[in-house]
Amino acid sequence: MDELFKEQSIRIKIYLSIPSENDPYEKDVTLSELPSLPISAIVTDLSFSKIQWSMPAVLTDKAKEIVIEKRHKNLFEQAYKIQIADEYFDAWKVNGKTQYKIEQDYLRAYIFIKKES
Repeated sequence: MDELFKEQSIRIKIYLSIPSENDPYEKDVTLSELPSLPISAIVTDLSFSKIQWSMPAVLTDKAKEIVIEKRHKNLFEQAYKIQIADEYFDAWKVNGKTQYKIEQDYLRAYIFIKKES
């Protein structure tokens, strides 16, 4: 896997944000975006059938599977958005918790673009 990661990985950008509470009574929170952090990842497209099977109840226009180094786990969990080329993706979350699978020294996760209603 190490050799495959070196040969096929590309640079993606992870964006983090800081929440700031505008009005404590209204529970109004604004997210302030921080500068992006580039990391290496293997990125593959997911077919429509794979999306329906892997990410049930998620409405999406486009989805990808990424493999990143396990040392970037905290960055991925805290990601506000993920940029690949000129597109911005969200991490798949269930009950507010980012979903991923750890395989040896790597983390495998699904990211997607939310479907516009």
